[in-house]
Amino acid sequence: KADIVFMGLHGSNGEDGKVQATFDLLGIRYTGTDYLSSAISMSKELAKKVLVPEGIPMPKGVTLHKGHKIEYVPFPCVVKPCCGGSSVGVSIAHNEKEFEEALDEAFSYEDTVLVEEFVDGREFSVAVLDGKALPVIEIEPLEGFYDYKNKYKAGSAVETCPADIDEETDKKLRDAATEAYEALHLESYARIDFLLDKGGFTYCLEANTLPGMTPTSLLPQEAAVEGISYPDLCEKIIEISLAKYPEEKSDF
Repeated sequence: KADIVFMGLHGSNGEDGKVQATFDLLGIRYTGTDYLSSAISMSKELAKKVLVPEGIPMPKGVTLHKGHKIEYVPFPCVVKPCCGGSSVGVSIAHNEKEFEEALDEAFSYEDTVLVEEFVDGREFSVAVLDGKALPVIEIEPLEGFYDYKNKYKAGSAVETCPADIDEETDKKLRDAATEAYEALHLESYARIDFLLDKGGFTYCLEANTLPGMTPTSLLPQEAAVEGISYPDLCEKIIEISLAKYPEEKSDF
């Protein structure tokens, strides 16, 4: 009987479209994007097949299925589960031994993994709210890369918003974020992650269809720079999500 369900789920079932598809079948309204775009975005393999042909650069790599072997691996490389979230199971391998360990780790979570080139650079994220890119935020882990521990352990990373970058780079990242958002047919809101290498070249890493929504998460930090408070951000997400259901919009 609720007006709308506020989606605060992450990872499998919550972010891969299964809950959204169930709600669609039951006629339950919800915040965020639909089941199909959720499913495609959750699969890094499928997302790459959509984004790269649209001219959005992503790290080069291959998809491996359990039991398959890869003949040549340029080190360092990144090994990650295809449909994981929060950087769970992600490793950087610098040699054959680390690569085998990284594969074992990634395959312990699912049967499909990605092996990608390692991009040495700065990490950024850009939230898109109702089709509009918010200010760019930079994430700087104090140690290692932005893995699960650095994402969720307080004080493990420095987050700067707006990011300390020139206007050209800022525009490049914002434009790429909105292009990825549109290419994946996302709705309401999302967050797109990027790497910027030392030559100034940007790589899109992934699209998060249900980005973190604690008051200190990346999206609320970006919204705050635009003058949008956390309560107002939640209200805004509800408002634009209800707009997907025209017959309900006037009742809100």
